[in-house]
Amino acid sequence: MLLIEKVLTLRSSEIFQNTPEIELVELAGVLEELHLNPEESLFRKGDTGDCMYFVYKGKIRIHDEIHTLAILEENEILGELSVLDAETRSASATTLEETILLKLEQEPFYDIMMANAEVLKGILKTLGRRLRIMDAKLVETKTVVQAEPPLL
Repeated sequence: MLLIEKVLTLRSSEIFQNTPEIELVELAGVLEELHLNPEESLFRKGDTGDCMYFVYKGKIRIHDEIHTLAILEENEILGELSVLDAETRSASATTLEETILLKLEQEPFYDIMMANAEVLKGILKTLGRRLRIMDAKLVETKTVVQAEPPLL
């Protein structure tokens, strides 16, 4: 992948929309390119994580066993919580098709976040949006469960 393609991928993400070009070029230089086959596991729930990923091409299923939480496609990110706190993964990620990811390790992310408050704003915005989506799914699930008649 060319450096400019990596920069454009970063720029298209909500996190880095307002990051200066020079910082994106620096960051793009440390991204690791990963090529994955269909049905390949990227990580499992409970794994320790210290990086995040940008979907350059393909689709990733975020799931907890058989329950699908999200399907992520081009220009979306995953693992953003792990890049912040290096705790265990809260869900599993499996490719649905041939996928190319860009991997960003925690230390380079911290460096750019400290240099640019817009990156911090971007990740907070992304996390907030994802929490709202998960809250809506939780309410929807509770509504369906409450609507089911009790078993006798």
